[in-house]
Amino acid sequence: MHDKGLYVTAVYAKCTVVERKDLWSSIDNINMIIDGPWCIGGDFNVIMDPDEKLGGRPHRAHRSFDFVTTMETCGLSDIGFTGPKFTWCNNWRPRKRIWKRLDRIFVNDQWVQVFQHNYVKHLVRTGSNHRPLLMKCHSDQHEIIKYFRFLNFWTEQQDFLEVVQ
Repeated sequence: MHDKGLYVTAVYAKCTVVERKDLWSSIDNINMIIDGPWCIGGDFNVIMDPDEKLGGRPHRAHRSFDFVTTMETCGLSDIGFTGPKFTWCNNWRPRKRIWKRLDRIFVNDQWVQVFQHNYVKHLVRTGSNHRPLLMKCHSDQHEIIKYFRFLNFWTEQQDFLEVVQ
């Protein structure tokens, strides 16, 4: 395990581009002080790519620019997911319904060095318009258990008793 500890940041972003500016600035500032494995995730309230939205008006790239730039500048990578593509739904009637992937988890390179296997699953929405995220991470490194072994042939050595004393 990493001896300096792990850093985990939970995000619940504001709804507008202007209101999120402070979040991007805070993430940049946090990145400057973190020295170790970092995982950041939650509701970013913005998509990264037009294919992360279904329904409503077409996505405008400028709405994602600050988000994408911040994550790249901080060296954070989206670790992907399994399950349904969209994590949020406005729950309006079918013709007005909008689906988006607003919730996600990012990690830095140091996190991946400690945890080589990272999985995110989009769970079922219950009581919210967002899907909860389940993250699992583990390492290939296993602690080696050293067992004490005594071999009988040692008792047959000339200086055995001397060494034991």
